[in-house]
Formats: sequence, structure tokens, C-alpha cells
Amino acid sequence: MTFRTETPVTLRAQLVKCKISKIAFQQPVDQVPDWDNRQRTVKWVDIGRQAATHRPAKKKVIETDPEPAHTVLENTARELPLQVSAVADYAQIECKAETIRFKDTLLFQTRVFEFQMLNKGNVQLEFSWQVLMESYGKGVSFSEKHANLPEGQGNGTRPLSRSGSRPVSALESVSPLLTGDPDLPPFIVEPSIGVIAARKKQVFLIKFSPLDVAEFEGRLVCSIPNLKDDQGPTMAVKGRSLLPFCHFDIVDSDYISSNQRDPELRGPRGAPPRATLDSNTRVIEFFSVGLSTTITRTFDIMNPTNVAYSFQWRCDDPADLRLQPVFRCLTEKDTIRAGKKVENTFEFLPQQLDTAESFWTFLIPEHNIAVPFLLVGHAREPSVYLDRSYLNYRSLLIGLDAHETVYIVNSEETAFNFSFRETSRHSEGFQDSLTLQPMEGVVPPKSRVPVVISFNPTHEGKVNINLMCDVKGKTFPLTMNVKVDSYSMNASLQYEKTEGELTQFSQDKVNEINFQQVELNEKAHCNFLVSNTGKFILGFQWELWGPKELLRFLKVVPETGSVVVGQQTRSTLSFYPLQRCVLKDVGLKLKIKNGPTFNCTLAGSAVPPGVHFSFTKHNFGMNFIAGLVPCSQKLVITNKGEKEASIECLFTNTAYLVVGHLSEVLPPGGVVEVPITFYPKEAIKYKETVTFEINGFTQQSVEILGQGIEMKVELGDPKQKMVNLGALRVGQTVKRLIPLVNNSHVPLTFNLVVNPNQQALMDPKVFRVSPQGEVTLKASGGRCLVEVVFSPKRRVPPFTEEGMVEWCGTSRSLFMLRGCCQALEISLDQDYIPFGAVIMNSQASRRILMQNTGDIGASFKWDVQKFAPDFSISPVGGYISPGMEVTFDLIFSPLNLSQDIRYDNLSCFIEGGKPLKLTLTGSCVMAPITKEVVNFVCQVRTRQSQSILLQNKTNQLWNLRPVIEGEQWSGPPSFVVEPHQQNKPYEITYRPLTMTLDGKKHQGSVFFAFPDGTGLLYLLQGFAEPPKSSGNITREVPSKTSYSELLPISNWLPKPQRFRVIVELIKPDKLDCTTLLKGLDYIEVPALTKRDYKLNFFSYKEGQFSAKVTFRNETTQEYLYYTVNFKATPPGIISTIEMTSPVRQCTSAVIKVDNPLLTPVTFTTDCKLQDINFPTHLTVPAQSEGTLMFEFQPLKSGETTGRLTLQHHDLGFFQYELVLKALPAGLEKPLYFRTTLGSSQAINAKFINFCRLKTEYTCKIDSPDFHLEKTISAAPGSQGGTEVSVEVIFEPSQLGETRGVLSISSPVGGDYAIPLYGTCGPPKAQGPFPIRTGSTASIPFKNIFLQTTAFSFQVDNPAFTVKPLETVRSKKTHSVLVSFEGDPTGAKTPVSGKMTVSCPRSEGTGQSISWVYYLKGVTV
Repeated sequence: MTFRTETPVTLRAQLVKCKISKIAFQQPVDQVPDWDNRQRTVKWVDIGRQAATHRPAKKKVIETDPEPAHTVLENTARELPLQVSAVADYAQIECKAETIRFKDTLLFQTRVFEFQMLNKGNVQLEFSWQVLMESYGKGVSFSEKHANLPEGQGNGTRPLSRSGSRPVSALESVSPLLTGDPDLPPFIVEPSIGVIAARKKQVFLIKFSPLDVAEFEGRLVCSIPNLKDDQGPTMAVKGRSLLPFCHFDIVDSDYISSNQRDPELRGPRGAPPRATLDSNTRVIEFFSVGLSTTITRTFDIMNPTNVAYSFQWRCDDPADLRLQPVFRCLTEKDTIRAGKKVENTFEFLPQQLDTAESFWTFLIPEHNIAVPFLLVGHAREPSVYLDRSYLNYRSLLIGLDAHETVYIVNSEETAFNFSFRETSRHSEGFQDSLTLQPMEGVVPPKSRVPVVISFNPTHEGKVNINLMCDVKGKTFPLTMNVKVDSYSMNASLQYEKTEGELTQFSQDKVNEINFQQVELNEKAHCNFLVSNTGKFILGFQWELWGPKELLRFLKVVPETGSVVVGQQTRSTLSFYPLQRCVLKDVGLKLKIKNGPTFNCTLAGSAVPPGVHFSFTKHNFGMNFIAGLVPCSQKLVITNKGEKEASIECLFTNTAYLVVGHLSEVLPPGGVVEVPITFYPKEAIKYKETVTFEINGFTQQSVEILGQGIEMKVELGDPKQKMVNLGALRVGQTVKRLIPLVNNSHVPLTFNLVVNPNQQALMDPKVFRVSPQGEVTLKASGGRCLVEVVFSPKRRVPPFTEEGMVEWCGTSRSLFMLRGCCQALEISLDQDYIPFGAVIMNSQASRRILMQNTGDIGASFKWDVQKFAPDFSISPVGGYISPGMEVTFDLIFSPLNLSQDIRYDNLSCFIEGGKPLKLTLTGSCVMAPITKEVVNFVCQVRTRQSQSILLQNKTNQLWNLRPVIEGEQWSGPPSFVVEPHQQNKPYEITYRPLTMTLDGKKHQGSVFFAFPDGTGLLYLLQGFAEPPKSSGNITREVPSKTSYSELLPISNWLPKPQRFRVIVELIKPDKLDCTTLLKGLDYIEVPALTKRDYKLNFFSYKEGQFSAKVTFRNETTQEYLYYTVNFKATPPGIISTIEMTSPVRQCTSAVIKVDNPLLTPVTFTTDCKLQDINFPTHLTVPAQSEGTLMFEFQPLKSGETTGRLTLQHHDLGFFQYELVLKALPAGLEKPLYFRTTLGSSQAINAKFINFCRLKTEYTCKIDSPDFHLEKTISAAPGSQGGTEVSVEVIFEPSQLGETRGVLSISSPVGGDYAIPLYGTCGPPKAQGPFPIRTGSTASIPFKNIFLQTTAFSFQVDNPAFTVKPLETVRSKKTHSVLVSFEGDPTGAKTPVSGKMTVSCPRSEGTGQSISWVYYLKGVTV
């Protein structure tokens, strides 16, 4: 949006309407370029050829880019109101345009003039200043008034020397020495360019800095655009420069002008305090960090005249031989040639931490000129310190080195040398010493140097060392207290014998352990007890030594470990020989970590055991895997030794090898038998090791071998696995021979068995297999012949019999026998069928079954002519295969009334066999009259069922098939009525798919035909009512929450249906724009399926909403409907907003709110959390989205939760969950204190209070050298916080640096931590205190230490007396009484003296502390 006008105008909330419409692009969105009506395209178009050059001529054409093709969507246009505010006006200024005359100014000096410019307009103005010089006159004559003054004097002050003529200038030769350009204008305006806001002021400085001797005139022109009269302010400036005799190239100091100087200091030449200094005094300041360090200041003195002269420096301080001067001039006198300069240097060597002054005068004897100078030296303690004041090694083991690293920190801008005192690194008596690396060195600026402190204790006990480090320039050395507690490891070792007796081992001699004789594979044990009798946990390690071939039989468990104080642990030494050996030159060593060592030698021998096994290897050979008779062998174990032996079998039995369980003790000469049984399960080789444990240590292994083989009795000809005896006819005989072969590796005896399943085959004259009984075949190829004879006497169905080999209770199939005897066999399941009574012109049916149980198929044919006219049969003829069944349907359709209808001997001719005979009977009766009409009433697409009762008075089972007419009715296709059953219900169901209109009814009937020839006919009538509601749905939905209800729609037709959806409101009558209840207008449902219809609901406010949703087929006018009820409940949490911020810092979050109304709305905001800052109202334009920004500024760390609520009477509540996390705040800006011991300093600690309530803060400091009030009250803070201050007093009790932290806390205002750094220097001398002759003066003295201390009081003049010793409580003031008896000589002059107060040397201070009070005795 562009704002431009030619006349002044002011717009305030000017309404501009912007029409917005939704559009749809014809191309994909990512292919549509950005566009607005400002976009142009430059083209060059041919316009023919130029006549002169015959070249094509081009014309530049600028075209507006076309808008991308699109379509405006209907009903999407809306207006967006914009409020525009703007101001257009001329710049208006107020500035006094006057002529500015500067006082005469010496060269190289600057005078300043200040003025203001006011912007009275409503818009900001821009300015720029330009200096235009109009007159530059050199060689100007000067008045005699300033003829004698060097640079820096004049302006009405009195002359310092006699009058004389002005010097002649030598600027041309001096100009190379100047820093400025003499050709530049001497006038400067600051700032020269900038902007002044509306209704604001700007302060300007005009500076006059001449670099040449002349009289200057110029104009300052200010250019300001947008002025109504186009004329900016113009100022005339004038100034004149004077030539000095000399120029000092030094930076002016504000030491005097800013009242930094202590008025109690004396003036030049011993002038009393508070004396007025010469206003022309020049100040040269020196700054020293530390003492005994020389600080130099060098500057140039320039002679701008054309005559050489000499100069000299004179010190105006009173002479004091007791004090060494701290200032020294290295160039006390010299000569300056015309137009040249001379370098001067002053040195400052501070002797104490304080401000030192020295008055000097610069003299030019030739011109009788004197310039006063004040040299000021500032010396402060360098900030060089150790990063810790104590070092505690805690507990150290004697003989071990311990290393710790400390740092010497240099916070200054210069380097410092340091050196540790050699004597301070030793303990008392020089028993223990510290090793430092390095002992001396240099700490670079703003850096730190590591110092490694090592300590190796030599004896038990506590060590305390006060380490001192001298730093060049520091008043006192750096101190560190080092503490160590040395200890040694104490342990004892005991040997536990088998009878429980303990033997103490000595660490001073070699001990012996004898295992005696140990059988092979047995274990001998020896137990040790390691006890810790020291003060700290100890670690131990066992170590075996000796030949490697013997060490493999020895083992210590555990080899390493630890023992706590006062406890003991057990270690076991095991001797486990696997072969004959003798322990020789073998030993055991116990090493205590950082402690003693115990040594012992080992002795003993290994002998073989006395238990004998009858065998240690047995092979069972080959055995059949299917055999039920296992192979077994007995193992005989004999104890041939001289003592009992326990024997236990460790083998776990398997499926193929079972060892008799053994666990017993054999006496000397005892024998035991162990059975071992072999059960091979697979045709593989077996190998197992059976282990016996002797005496719990020694093991003896017995190896068991065996092999499992299969029983391989096979057919000589594998093709005879299936022997086909063929399909024989009665009277035929067949014989088969089957060879058998034994391919096993061992002979085999078996029985050949065939067990027929059919009765006909059990006759040995029909079926026989030989040989019978046991058959023995030799190994690896033994043979025999099996004979099979089959001779059937009658039909034998196909059979398959199995030839089996039986061996040791197991069976195995060898071959299969198959055969049959074929013959014809066809029959009917019944040959007499009675039909009973049948209604005339109706029919009854029966079924009969023909079966072919033979092996030969045959054709058949009925004599159908004999069935007419009352009976019929189907099929009439055909072919029936072996095993096939043919079903025949017999139908009885009588044409005339008759009580007895009978047809005998109806024939069916069989090919190759005898014909089958059939007899049929029945009777013909009249049809019954209709009994009644059955009526049905139900809603369309629902069901109604009614039962029709039937009776079967016969003794036959009725299987009825009712005949139903009418598509609206259905029932079971068949049902059974038991004989003599009364009132058998038949259920018929009425389910109309269409409504009955205009009083019409659906018509139908059901007919029951009974097997006895009777029947019943019922008429059916149905009335279909309109449908009922498919469901009454009630839902509770939180307001401002979108909800979709799925309504299931069923299609009851076998074809697709299209339903139109109609939503009719029940309550309220009409929805406003704050509520939405809508879905699709149509829905299509496939045939006989179900589909869900989505109904969307949304409400901004609470309320009840009811509607009827109808789904109507517009073609058939059939419909279904739902009743829906939505209750909009109070809204829940719309979203959760997480915010994290450090304490007392702000972070913000944004909430977006929609306004669906056609008018602007104003939300009221509310939040109960004190740390949340938010606007109380939020206005959102019509049908727009509003943004609410709020801030989180916590006062205390922690996590809290709360809610932010927006409310409007039409849109309801909007609630947001706030999860707030406040992080702890860092440290505040530190405070630095500096005072002397015995004095105090007070500084206000300031912090910002953000609490909106009046609160009280609790204050505390973790250092006793700082004091303040325990509580302070703070008024309610403003939006940006209110500054609160508390006075902190630093009253040190020791020299050096003291640190502390000021903690300020409030339950509602939060916590603050302010670091405190205090530096304490040595006490300053006080006095003099006047005391009259014969009287006593009371001098207050305060004990600044933290404990009650005894102080000594001494005077250096016997004319004064004082009590020599006093004990003063901590932090208490004691009045010291000093008496003056008068001058012993009787003189009347004042008597001077000094009282010194001292105390014993304090730990950590490194020196004795004393206070000095000057005394002045006044003689009356």
C-alpha cells in the first residue's frame, strides 16, 4: 500500500475495503506463477530497417503481465476491512540563528558551544550541517593580555610571569609534528547528520579547534528537506587563535575538575589541606597494579616559536628524608630548538596501596614562564590469587605419591612474577615436604598457571603445612593451607588346619605347608584367613611360584580381592595332581597392596588310587535296532586299597544306554557289580563315556562302544512288493512264488504271517500262504520262497492283504497281495410301495433305489406301459456300473376317484440277469375346502411371523413341502410332522419391502399337500405401514470441538439405490452461524449392502440441538430416517501450550481464535496465574482470525500449570491449558568492595522487583565479613519491574580477598543471588589525637576478628602511658585510655607520639597485624 500526497493531511483509522474471493486455477498450483498488476515485461519489437545502416530497428515495448487463468468460486467473496493511519506534513523547526563568537583559543586547544533545535512538526525531519569558511586571516596582531601565557593559560586568569612580546610563529616547521590538518575548517558541528523525531529536541555541539594562528569567520548551514519555505537555519561563527610558547602533548585529566581529589591532602610546597590549587594546574595520572613496580609516562613538549629556549622541572613537595620519593623526572632540564619537540619522562614507584600526589613546576627561564603540574599516582592490589585457599589430601597411604593441581589466577592486564617460599613447603620439624612444580614463574595477563603440588607421606599421622607464594607487586603473599592424613596398611594371615586349628603366619620368615600324600585325580585343600586390622580397606593378591609342570596342579581361589576394615576373608589353595609328582621348589606369596608380603613353601606328593575296574572299555558289537531283547554286560569294581573308597556313577542314562545306579562306599577288599545295558535305536555306531567319581575328587572313565543295525529281510524281486492275483471268475485258481532274502549282517529267525480281513479268504481252500511257522535265514544273503494260492468258490470283493514278518515281538511289512472274484449282483431297496390317499388332480411321489453290488455292469429297462395311467417312473432305462446306485422317482397322479388302485409285478429287465419285480398301491380322494384367512400388519422392511397349526393323525412321518404364493411371504421350504403329532406349527413370515398405499393390501396363499393325498389351503393378506426411526442417537459433544456421527444406511434391494439426504431441524427452529450440522446431499448404497453416512456437527457455544435426518429414494419414494440429538457441553481444553523461560525473563506465545460471526467480537481474557501477562480484551473482525499474544515472566523456578480463558457471550469459552516451566536464574551483577582492615565500606546492592504485590524479602550472606538488614520491604513492581536496593556493609576480618554471595528471597518475589567480592588492605594510620597535659584521651578501637582476641598496646614516647594488654570481644569497640603526663624536659612545645596496637599472628594471614594511632600532647 502506497501513501503519497502533495498537501498536508492526517488520516486516522481510515477504512479501506478489500474484496477477497476464493479462486481455482486451471493448472496445478505449483505451476502457477505469482502475479499482481504491477508486474511488467519488456520486449524489443522489430519496426523495420534503418535507412543509413540497413540494420533491423528495434522498439522497446513494456507490456503488463496477464493474470493467470482462473475461475472465481461462487459464494466465497467477502470484504476485508483495513484501517489506515498516516500523517503527511511539512517539517517545522525552532532554532535561534545567532552569531557565535568564541573566546581567543590557543593552538591545539578546543572550545565548545552548545545549542538546541526543536522539531515542532508532526513528522520527523532529516538534517545535515555544512561549514562554509568566509574569512581566514593569518598574521593577526594580538593584545598584550595573553602575550606571556603558554598553552592552557588565559581566559581572564592572572598572569604567572612578566609581560613580553608575542613570539614569532614557526608553524610551518612544526606542522609535520601535528596530528591534525591545518587546512581543514577549525569549526565542527556534532552531530553533522541525523534525524529528529516529531516533537523532540536535538542538542548540537559546535567545536572550535584551531591548528593555525589566524582569525576565522564562517557560516554553518543546515540543510533540511521538506521545509515549507525551503530555507534551513544558518549561523555565523567567529574565532581567533593564539600562539603559545610551548605545547604539552598530553591528554587532559579530570582528576581536579570532577572532584576526585581528596581535599584533605596538602597542596604544593606544604600548603595546608583544602587549599585552593592554581586553576591552570595540569594533571598527569599514573596507574599501578601492585607495589615496587615502576610506571612511566612519556610525553612531548613542543616549541611552536622560531626561537630556541631552555626549560627545567622543579619539585614543589616539602623535603622529607624519612620518605623515599615515589615520583622522579628523568628529564629535569633541556633545550628545545625552534619548531622542535623534546620527549619528557616521569616515573612512579608506589610504596603503598593508596593515592600519592606530587606538585611540580615547568619553568622557561628565558621568558619567565611557570606552569604548575600535579602528578597523581594510583596504586591498587593486583588481582592475582590462588583458585583455592586450602587443599585437603584427606587420607593418603604411606609410600604413595598424591598429586593435586592448583591454579595461580591473574585477572590483570599485565604479567606477574611469582615464587613459592622454600621454607613454607615443609611441615614442622621438616618431617614431611611438599613438591611444587614450578616453584616460580610468570602468570600471563588474563590467564592462569597450573601448579602441581605433590606429596609422599613417610610416617603415619596428620600433617599441616601453610604454603606461601610471593607475587611481585602484592602487599602480602598468597597463602594456602595443606592438610594430609597419612596411614599404612595392616594385615594378618592365618593358616586353618583340617581340625580347625589356626596358625599365625609371620611376614618376617618363610612359612611351610605340607599336603602329605594325595591320590591322583583327588583334591587336597588348604584354607587361609586374611584379616584387615588397619583403618582402611585393603586389597590382596596371591601369587604361586615354581616349575610350570607343577603349578598346573595348584590353584588359589580367589586370587585377588579386598577386605573391609575389621573383617576377614577366606582363600583356598587346592592341590589336584593328574600324574605322579613331588612338590619341590614350589611356593606361595601373598601381597598386600601397599602393605606387607607373606611367603610360604609348599610340600607334598601324588600317588595312584587303589580302586580297580574290571574293564575300562567294552564293545557290544552289532545289534538290531528293533530288538526287544537288549544286550547287557556287568562291570566289576574292586577296592584294592587300604582305606574305604566312595564310588558314584556320574553318567546320566540315555534311551540307548542304561547304567545301573551306583553310589556306595567300598571297604578295603570290597567288590560291586554295575550292569550296563545297550538299546540301539538307530543304525549308527554308538560311543559313550561312563564316568565314576572316586572319593569325590578322582574320576575314572569307562568307554562303551556298540552299533545298531537294521533288520534287512527283503524281497528277492522288488517288483513283487505288490503281487496281483488278478480278477478271477468262480472256479479259477492262481499261484504265485515270492522269494525272500536276509541282507542283515547276522542270521535271522522270524514268522511269516498273513491275516485276511474278508470271511471268504479265511478258508484255506480258497486262500493259502506257505511256509508257515518259524523261518531261519542265514546272514548276508540267506533265501527262501513264499507260495501264495487263490482259488475262489463264489464272488469275492477286491481285497488287499499284507504279508508280515514277525520278529522279537515286532512286525514288518514285506509284500502286498491283491485280487478279487467278479460276478453280477443287482437289487432294489424295496419291491412294494403304498402311496395312500391322494387328492384328485394332485400327485404324490416316492423314491426307490437300485444298487449294483457286483463287479459287472449291466443295462436295465422298465416296462413303462404297465405303469399307465395312474403311475409313472423315471428314468425308464439305463446302465448301472459296478458299485453304482440309481434312484427312481415314482409319481402317483390319480385321475378318478377310487379307494383301491393297485399295480402288481411291474418288471425291470436286467441284461444278463433275472428281471426285478415291483408292486404299487394307492387311492384317490376329493380336495378339502379353504380353512381361513391369515392377516399380517407391520412396518415396511420389518418382519411379522405367524404360525399355522397342522395335525398328523397317521402313523407315518410327513415330509411336507408347502407351496407359498406372494413375494412378501416366506417360510421353511420343507418341514416334518411326526406320526400322531398334534398342532405342529408352521411359521410363515411377512416382510414387505414396499409400503401399502391407499388402503390396498398385499395378497398371497400357502398350500399344504399331505402324503396321504389330502391338503390345506390358506389365504394371506398383509398391510405395510411407514417405517419407524432407524435409530435415536444422542451425543454429548464439547463445544468448539468438531464431531462426525456415522449413520449406517442399509440397501434392502438387490440393486443399487440413491438416497437424497434431508436434514430437518426439530430444536431449535433455525441454526445461526455459530453452529454447523451438515453432510452430503446424496449417498449411493450398493445392492444388499450397508454404507455409513457422515453427519458433521460443530458448535461454538453450549446448547441442545435435535434434527431428523431422512434418506429418501426419489424414484420409489421409499425412505428411512434417524433422529439425532446433540448436546453441546462446556468446552474442554482446546490445546496445551508449553512455555519455558529463565526466572525474571520473558517468553511469549500466540493463540489464534476464529470469529464466524458477521460482526466484530471482543473476547474477555482471564488467567489466574501471576506470571502470565496478557491483554484483558481481544477484538476479532467479522469472519476473521484473531491473534492473542501473551507473555510468561516467572518469578520463581519450578513447574506450574493453569488455564487461559477467552470468553464471549455468543461464542462461549475458549480454554487453553498452560504448562509452565521456570528455569533457575543466574547470578546478578557482582559488587566489589575495597577497604582497609578495621574500616568498613557500604554499597547499595540493587535488584529489580517484578512482583505486583507488596512483598518482604529475606536477605542473608554466607560470609561473616559482610553485613546487612535481614529483611527489606518492596513496593508493588511495575510492568517492567521496580528497582529495590539494600545496603551491604563490608567489614573485613582478614587481609586479602573475601568472597560471598548475597541471597535475597521472597515466597512470591523469587530468589536473587548477588556475588560479593571484597578486598582488604592493611590498616591505615589514624590521628593525631590531642591530649592535654595531665589528662586522659579515650581512643575507640574495634576488634574486627571473629573471635575474642588479646591485643597489646604500646607507645613510643614515655610521655604517654597506656594499659599494655586488653582482651576485646569479637566485633566489639573498646575505649583505649591514653594519658599524657607532659614533656619531661618542661618545654611547652607539642609532643608527638605513636601508639601501636597489635595482636598475635593469625593463621593464614602470613604476618602480624598492627594499627597505628598518632598522638599529640598539648602542653598547657
